[in-house]
Amino acid sequence: MNQSAQSVLALFIEALKRLFADEAVPLAGNIAFRTMFSIFPFLIFVTSLAGFFGSEDLAQRIIAFLLSVAPEQLVHPLSGEIMAILTVQHGGLVSLSAALTIWSAMGGVDSIRVALNRAYDIKEHRSIWFLNVQNVLFVIGAAIVLLVVAILLVVFPLFVAALTQFAPDQLINFTSLVSSFDFLRYPVAIGLLMIALLVAHQFLPARTTPILRLLPGIVLTIIVWVVLSGMFSLWLSRFNSFTTTYASLSGIFAAMFFLYLAALVLIFGGEFNRVLMEIRKSRA
Repeated sequence: MNQSAQSVLALFIEALKRLFADEAVPLAGNIAFRTMFSIFPFLIFVTSLAGFFGSEDLAQRIIAFLLSVAPEQLVHPLSGEIMAILTVQHGGLVSLSAALTIWSAMGGVDSIRVALNRAYDIKEHRSIWFLNVQNVLFVIGAAIVLLVVAILLVVFPLFVAALTQFAPDQLINFTSLVSSFDFLRYPVAIGLLMIALLVAHQFLPARTTPILRLLPGIVLTIIVWVVLSGMFSLWLSRFNSFTTTYASLSGIFAAMFFLYLAALVLIFGGEFNRVLMEIRKSRA
């Protein structure tokens, strides 16, 4: 093994040691639980927000898109309940239920903040009021971004179809490909993940960091998430032990376990960045 490979291996081992030293295992469990607890309230909020802007169909489009890029074996047991939420009227955004919905969805954001502060070895110094406002803005911002993506999914094919009328020979094949959006699903999903992780690593911890120093851990997180998604989907299709253990609740527990592993990877990305920063500091 050459020196560069040894250095990379040592970097991963050091980040892994700090992952357990910072009690990432219980933190990942907390993130998984609070994220699962906040998913359905967040979808209710997205539906209400879409209705507020005049088109509840946007919420159905974006959630159908999210379901299409997630592991099929993971979301299939939950897809019925998720789509059922979209068919229920939840009232206006100013109702008490909407406030409780936002409060529930804030839990997932707050647990990620705690984990990233721990990963970057940062002590929280901001007030509880600031943190609550930040969590609310994250929930609202995530919902708006998803709705903007839904609008683009609707408008883009229409735009390409209009161009085709003026240059049919050059765009007819491209238009037929765009109409299904199969080739755009995963690039769009990875792009959203990249933006979400950049915003989370930059603003949730109690200290901002130059974006270039955040990129290594973020790219590593996305790569591992993609590999983990494929491996977990394969495992569920061939060696699914959740069905025999949890019966009708197997889908929920499979989703919880996947979120737990994904949360560990998220924290590891922060630990990885922290080790790199300390190496740069020691060399300087």
